[in-house]
Amino acid sequence: MKRVVIVLSAYNNEKIIEKCLLSCLKQDYPNLYVVMADDGSTDNTLAVANKLNEKYKNLIVLSLPHGERGIARLKALEEFEKLKGDFLYIIDSDMILEPHLIENCVKYLDKNPDIGALIIPELAFSDYTNFFSKVKVFERNTINNAGEDIGKNSIEAARFWRREEYSKSGGINSNQIAFEETQPTIRYLEIGGKIKRAVFTGVKHDEKMVTLKNILEKKKYYFSVMNKTIESEKSGFLKTLKRWYFFRPVLYRKENLLRYLKQPILFLGLVYMYTILSFIGVFQIIRGIAKKDS
Repeated sequence: MKRVVIVLSAYNNEKIIEKCLLSCLKQDYPNLYVVMADDGSTDNTLAVANKLNEKYKNLIVLSLPHGERGIARLKALEEFEKLKGDFLYIIDSDMILEPHLIENCVKYLDKNPDIGALIIPELAFSDYTNFFSKVKVFERNTINNAGEDIGKNSIEAARFWRREEYSKSGGINSNQIAFEETQPTIRYLEIGGKIKRAVFTGVKHDEKMVTLKNILEKKKYYFSVMNKTIESEKSGFLKTLKRWYFFRPVLYRKENLLRYLKQPILFLGLVYMYTILSFIGVFQIIRGIAKKDS
């Protein structure tokens, strides 16, 4: 039976990491390994994972000093190579897999040998009910409401890969801190690779507590280091521009336009959030270019 390896990095995710890992470990697929790289958590994330490791021998836990997320992911991916996995599934530590997800994805790819990777639809949720938590959930679920086929300007990242096809994509560049997840997908599509959205399954994604302030702070940092991604990708600036907030084709699908009519307040919140982020993003990118040239 083909081997599947799930990899993730984690940092201070003690509230959800057990649910995340158990949703992976309890999949009804026998030849499965889970690799978690802890990025120097200062809470109980590592302790929770180590406790699960005592029961589940197919869980591999790596304890690392705190650094950038990409470095931790790279260490987890190195374990994937050591395990000689046939399929790679890259997740976030705040995701909860649906039952049978792994089995269903493997079956789909076995029946469709021309498909190299799958985007796993995310069902965003939050236990918080403040306005921008609701807006963030609304935004993510709008983006994921996109059908089976993906467009060339999609911002979604394929996460379930055939081993050899992931290699062709060039993989995640650990030096890219911002928007690095989508780059393998973009590269793979450019060389003619085929990717589908796995509409037959899904994963829950906890958006946690979201405020306008923490969205702006988080994105401000990512925009400040975005030049590393733009400069290290062929036509990086053009690719970024095509996927900029209001340019995303998925936002204008008929199904999503109907969503806006049904939830106009959340739609206005999304537009407001995107407008502010666009101003901050442009400012930070220009500032980064100016610093480089000076």
